[in-house]
Amino acid sequence: MQIGSEKASSLDLLSVVVASLSDGYGLDSSTGDAFVENRLLIVVLSIVIIVLVGCVAIFFVWRSSGRKPVEPPKPLVVKTQMDTKEDQGKKKVTVFFGTQTRTAEGFAKALAEEAKARYPNAIFKVMDIDEYATEDDEYKENLKKESLALFFLATYGDGEPTNNAARFYKWFTEGKERGTWLENLQFGVFSLGNQQYEHFNQQYEIVNMNSAKHIVQVGLGDDDQGIEDDFSAWRELLWPELDKLLQDENETGASTPYIAAIPEYRVVFVKLE
Repeated sequence: MQIGSEKASSLDLLSVVVASLSDGYGLDSSTGDAFVENRLLIVVLSIVIIVLVGCVAIFFVWRSSGRKPVEPPKPLVVKTQMDTKEDQGKKKVTVFFGTQTRTAEGFAKALAEEAKARYPNAIFKVMDIDEYATEDDEYKENLKKESLALFFLATYGDGEPTNNAARFYKWFTEGKERGTWLENLQFGVFSLGNQQYEHFNQQYEIVNMNSAKHIVQVGLGDDDQGIEDDFSAWRELLWPELDKLLQDENETGASTPYIAAIPEYRVVFVKLE
């Protein structure tokens, strides 16, 4: 658009638009003149608004593009084949626990950790006795595969089995005679109870298996006195028997000082400051 011989500027164009809008919407001449006189201010305000809108749009675009796509969690890879090869030829010991307050579980894990350090050529597996078999019939089939087992069984209430050992207890006491299918199983038992119970440490009787062999006398832990001391005393009786079963011929564990992997007590000296 040209006026005479000169090109119209953007401000002139805006003035014409404002004037036409004022005529179209019924604005009086004075109002239209006010728009025209302040056309520079209107342009500045328009530019500011456009810049602000552009900045907001750019910010959201940048924010959305900067986010990293959520990656699905990587599947857990269980190296069963490698573990099987590494474990070949090693003697296996399963440590069972039946617990209500996790005391028996703590003793089982502590013993297993110490035993791993003492017998590097053996494999110790700690197992919740309830998770050992999904079906009751699996107890028999699984136990037939065991050669050496340790049981940590607690009592609850007045001497009843703990929640996680109740199914095993019922299966073992109400089932048929065990016959000779456990003749290859050697085992030890540490029972946890309280002399205040009506049936003190009765649960150890469930593993007095007809054809299985005790490797150490049953440990009777009394929570009413000092159950940690009872556990320590029974453990000292267990080591010599495990030495016979798990140590190689060229090993002499009895004459070698042994430091427990997990000390029962730890002394810490704290400075006054």
